[in-house]
Amino acid sequence: MTQENRSGRPQGRPPEGDSRLSRTEAQLSGPFLLFFVSAVIWLLAASILGVIAALQQGSLAGGLFRGCEILTYGHVAAAQRNLFVYGWGFNAFFALNLWLLSQLGRFELRNGWLATLGGAVWNVALTYGVVQIFAGNQTGFGLLEFPREVGPVLAVAFLLAGFWPIVAFARRPTGHTFASQWFVVGASFAFPLTYLLAQLLVLWQPASGVVQAIAHSWFVSNLLLLWFGASALAAVYYFLPKVLGRTISAYYLAPVGFWTFFLFASWTGPSALIGAPVPLWLQSVGVVAGAMLMVPVIITAINFHGTLSSEGGWSRAWNDTTLRFVSFGAVAFTLFGVLNAIFGFRGTNAVVRFTSFAAGQEQLLTYAFATMVLFGAAYFVLPRLTGSLWPSAKLVHVHFWATALGAVASVVALLVGGFESGKQLADASISFQQVAKAGAAWNVALTVSAVLLLVGHVAFALNAFGMILKSSAPASAGRHD
Repeated sequence: MTQENRSGRPQGRPPEGDSRLSRTEAQLSGPFLLFFVSAVIWLLAASILGVIAALQQGSLAGGLFRGCEILTYGHVAAAQRNLFVYGWGFNAFFALNLWLLSQLGRFELRNGWLATLGGAVWNVALTYGVVQIFAGNQTGFGLLEFPREVGPVLAVAFLLAGFWPIVAFARRPTGHTFASQWFVVGASFAFPLTYLLAQLLVLWQPASGVVQAIAHSWFVSNLLLLWFGASALAAVYYFLPKVLGRTISAYYLAPVGFWTFFLFASWTGPSALIGAPVPLWLQSVGVVAGAMLMVPVIITAINFHGTLSSEGGWSRAWNDTTLRFVSFGAVAFTLFGVLNAIFGFRGTNAVVRFTSFAAGQEQLLTYAFATMVLFGAAYFVLPRLTGSLWPSAKLVHVHFWATALGAVASVVALLVGGFESGKQLADASISFQQVAKAGAAWNVALTVSAVLLLVGHVAFALNAFGMILKSSAPASAGRHD
């Protein structure tokens, strides 16, 4: 997939709108708003559960909910993670990926009811799965906790709701392609294949021996990198040049970044099994893939940070709501790639194994990067689809600062706290009780960060729902200075 500079179109910069733009967006508004509203509702639910889980984690006695069987930490933590990933992440990227590919390919969604049906089925299946988690009917495999009957339903729902970007790409009127299109199409193909294979090998026809654990770790890494990561990268490649009004720096490197990202990211799963009873060569494959993932990370850093570093891009990003969130996410992705490479080696991994460090890496990828980019995209897209202004500039600022501070606090607490715990666990003179006591301060930081994130999400939801309710008002801009 390459992009040529034909018809005088700036290379690496998404095309400007034309007379078909409003009709295209009008046809998207129904499915988009369904996905978006569902995503925000699930995000609020996940945020509330996140606060409860943080309170429980900070108390060895079980916190305020020790007498409630349903709200045990195992139930709450599993439900929170699944609501965040499958509720917020998937619904939001269903909406954004469809909008991006429709814009770039001038695609008119004529069968929007299929996407709407897929979204409805997805959310009903998700609700059933979460209820089963609280009822104690979970599989025990992270991000595959739902009972196995939920898997096929989610797969069908994904085909109805999440496959439209591929249709939009296939029906594009010209041969021009953009980096955003490559990453969305790759993500839309990667998830259903990995999800169905994981369902088969982990739940429906469990593989024997360690193959089941290998399949599970491979699925989790592919889900986080090839769905969350790739979809968010597509958004950054779109919004940076679109809002800044300039081409992506060193855009000729983007095809290399795309192919190397999908090549190496898909093989990083075994690195999570370092020290486990799996073949050493397979662990080495994961280690090497994690190190080689630095190639696309460096390329995206050149593309993104190079674009922001020229002609006052950083100052413009600070004064534009969309760019503020997107640039925050771009920095987080670079940091994630560096940490993933450094702590993927056996020596460094041995220090942070069995600690919260891996959770910190996941938080850095799925929240500090992907979620912050999604927020930035919402501030750009929603005014165009609803024809309304954001009701409150103050809520926009509350949203940014609460989520940014909450993201930083949670990532630092998980990463630094995990690293410190790992060093203490390696010291035979320090008891496990002492390690747990030393980690209490980091648990307090996690609780504070969970509250901050909840505040930010409530501010965002109030603003977004207020805009949707007032969608008859004219819109002139989607930014707040």
